[in-house]
Amino acid sequence: MLSSKLLNEIKKKSELFNSLKPLTPENQAKLDKKFRLEFNFNSNHLEGNTLTYGETELLLIFDQTEGTHDFREYQEMQAHDFALKMVQEEAAEKGRPLLENFIRDLNAKLLVKPFWKDAITADGQSTRKEIIPGEYKKTPNSVRLANGEIFDYTAPGDVQNEIAELVKWFNEKSETEDPVFLAALLHYRFVRIHPFDDGNGRTARLLMNYVLAKNNLPLIVIKSAEKKDYLAALNRADTGDLNAFVEYIGNQLLWSLDLSIKAAKGENIDEDDDLDKELELLKQELKGIPDEFESENTHPAIAQIMHRSIIPLYIELDSKFDKLKELFNDIKSYLTINYEDSTGSSLEIDFDKTELSEVDFSDYKIHTSFLYFKCLKLKKSTHEVNINFTLEIYFDANSYGVFNENNGDILIDRSYGKFLTHQQINNISKSVMTKIIQEIKSATNLKN
Repeated sequence: MLSSKLLNEIKKKSELFNSLKPLTPENQAKLDKKFRLEFNFNSNHLEGNTLTYGETELLLIFDQTEGTHDFREYQEMQAHDFALKMVQEEAAEKGRPLLENFIRDLNAKLLVKPFWKDAITADGQSTRKEIIPGEYKKTPNSVRLANGEIFDYTAPGDVQNEIAELVKWFNEKSETEDPVFLAALLHYRFVRIHPFDDGNGRTARLLMNYVLAKNNLPLIVIKSAEKKDYLAALNRADTGDLNAFVEYIGNQLLWSLDLSIKAAKGENIDEDDDLDKELELLKQELKGIPDEFESENTHPAIAQIMHRSIIPLYIELDSKFDKLKELFNDIKSYLTINYEDSTGSSLEIDFDKTELSEVDFSDYKIHTSFLYFKCLKLKKSTHEVNINFTLEIYFDANSYGVFNENNGDILIDRSYGKFLTHQQINNISKSVMTKIIQEIKSATNLKN
């Protein structure tokens, strides 16, 4: 149970907040937006999502993307936001009990679609498993602790019964137990079962806030910056000290109540640590860049970009174009580099893929690169069909990117020190091929 001191403090602040209701529409909107961003940003960051706070706001509020994250990270953030709405709507039905299907639906929404993930076996061996959203685990999902020990969750064969017992316990206690205690215990017991192959932490935090919402209490946000404290409280619960975790959750509620009271009074609810979040994340990102890496538009920096991002992209695209060769009488692809020589004169040079591995791009002051693809005379057409496709690779002072000259789209923009991932290269090549197929259909009057 909560200590009497913490219980009294929560009660006092809850009563003050309730006395200030209803909030003006403007203040309620500000508070809702703040909680929405804080909860989505922090809960996802606890699990490794790298969208910044600003990028999270841009995505969720304005439905726009910025940055060079894997597409899955954007999907997960949007899915988490939708799952939060699911929780709030479910909690609004005051007489409805918690259902097992609702828990599974939450996990299914969070994980978006099936994917493969690295894992470890019960005896500590590395493996990979397919993650099926909303389905209970079929193999153990043990984790390796920092000290090397293997921590085992509920065995797969026992999950169904334990979740059923958890739901039954919650529904029996929901009208009699203190809601903060109940929310914390539901969170802990769910995590201890770890019923799914992925998304258990996010699902647990959503379920915790489902309890609070049913009791007209504000969202609890577990700050990603306090991850060590959060995990330490969970670890203490694992040793039998459940009150340690309950007290931790209760203290997080105080922050939420303070924020709510400030909003109700019309005070500024922007926090001093909003900028600190961005700076801390920036520090983490910079740790991944080698000290010797050039962070500006210099010869060595561009040489690394060429060899680790642009050439792999070109080779991937060229392999895709190979599949079109049987459709055309003639098809060509090549890489053109615009650069300055030692005298400062602007020059242009073409490469094919057989030459690229031997080129020392640090010899060139590169301005732009162009990936050209030309298809001439479609075999199945009664008239000549010419399709030209050009990607521009640009190098700015602190970033580089890929620009589709055919329609003006920026396909990706990255800071120096960050290279294109295999997934990003695949996404670009798929986008290019989709547009070329559309052009072929258009040129031959085929319907999409």
